[in-house]
Amino acid sequence: MTPIKTLTCTAAMALIASPALADLSPDEVWSDWQSLIESYGASVSIGSEETSSGNLTVTGVEITSDMPEAGTSIGVAIGEIVFTDNGDGSVGVSMSDAIPMIIGVSDDEGAEGQVTMTLRQPDASLTVSGSRDDLRYLFNYPVLAITDLAMSGPEIPADLPLVFNMSLTNMAGTLDFAAGDPRTYNNTSSISALTLDMSFADPDSGNGSGEISMSMLDLNQITRGTITPIGPSGTITEMIGSGFEQASSGTYGPLTYNVRFEGPDGSFEMAAAAEGGSIETDFGPNGIDYGGLTENLTITVGGSQLPLPPVTARMAESSGRFQMPLVPSEETQNFALQLGLIDLEVDDVVWSLFDPTGALPRDPATLVIDLEGSGKLTQDISDPAAMQNGPPGELEAVSVNALRLKVAGAELTGDGAFEFDNTMGIPMPVGVANLMLTGGNGLLDKLVMMGLLPQDQAMGARMMLGLFARPGEGEDSLVSTIEMKEDGSVLANGQRIR
Repeated sequence: MTPIKTLTCTAAMALIASPALADLSPDEVWSDWQSLIESYGASVSIGSEETSSGNLTVTGVEITSDMPEAGTSIGVAIGEIVFTDNGDGSVGVSMSDAIPMIIGVSDDEGAEGQVTMTLRQPDASLTVSGSRDDLRYLFNYPVLAITDLAMSGPEIPADLPLVFNMSLTNMAGTLDFAAGDPRTYNNTSSISALTLDMSFADPDSGNGSGEISMSMLDLNQITRGTITPIGPSGTITEMIGSGFEQASSGTYGPLTYNVRFEGPDGSFEMAAAAEGGSIETDFGPNGIDYGGLTENLTITVGGSQLPLPPVTARMAESSGRFQMPLVPSEETQNFALQLGLIDLEVDDVVWSLFDPTGALPRDPATLVIDLEGSGKLTQDISDPAAMQNGPPGELEAVSVNALRLKVAGAELTGDGAFEFDNTMGIPMPVGVANLMLTGGNGLLDKLVMMGLLPQDQAMGARMMLGLFARPGEGEDSLVSTIEMKEDGSVLANGQRIR
């Protein structure tokens, strides 16, 4: 079972509830839970079911999922679940406050280990309304936490000091399941805070110890998707082929992240903070599309392993996007790659290492890359056997929508578009790239003056620029048009260079 399937199954099991438009019975809710869990390749076992005054109590509930291809099994002992007829057409659901979970793992040689933890959900409120085929879940978790993490195995010391605590505070929202085959769902949720605290040590081997902590506030998410039966060994292509898809968008507020490590070679520390950001994902027939943005990010790095005092970097915006197809097809499919690092600043202590006199402009640096393209994916990249058959597809076209690098008083910008000829066995580009460099000669002069660049190497760089570029309209400005032709020739500003 892939991580996406596991997470989706867990979410479907955990989120439940709200007010009603039609009468709903406890038996119908319990039946729907079992069908949902089993559709993800898991199995449900119970000790007993008892009905009293229209309410259903199920005891000894255990959910297991075996993933032999990954050498992993998951067991969740829910214990008791009570489905209560609220008398208004809705059903209330209550479970044990503490739910133990066991993850068993084994390697190719048969060595086995376990990861155990406890899911805690005190005072959780879950209400289900609607009809058997059209459900709404209203949920409210004052606290949803994972605690008591422990690991055991042949290579793990029995007394390994390990602490792991993760909690969600005030998680509330709705989850709607629509009628139909396959079933679709929509989830809206908010979380006041997400916190993570983890520490570990290896006293026997002397490899060191470490701590990790994280905090995120004001999380909001909207998710929609389609649920389809999936076997435990299905590939990503098979998942999507069965109708599975999921898309979500979310935002978060202030974020902090801290890491500390003590080892034989010294210490390392990192602290990060951001004002907030957003994340968007889309997984389905068109492949995967993942992107995010972080605003006003600050990172501080220090420790005895670094030959510097603590160094701080700041960035106004950090963003990225990654899109690629996942399902093989004879049809052309799109891909994209975007990266943005806007107004990056570092402490003067870093500049002073190579520029103690302040010869270089210390304006914030910026890097922007925006690429889009198309091609054909001919093999299932999630199937290791298929990937042994050579390249998984063909590249057809790439567009450089934007290219910008600004640093130390120089700036390179550009765009372009290329198509690829695959008849030669190796993709051969045909197209045009437009580039502009400002401040480049000034930067070379400063680097020579500082002793960071030998004069002969600077001269070679200028000769290379003269071969590929021509003077632009402004001062210290160079422009270049690079053309790649069908016959394999390359032209720079109309002059053939290959």
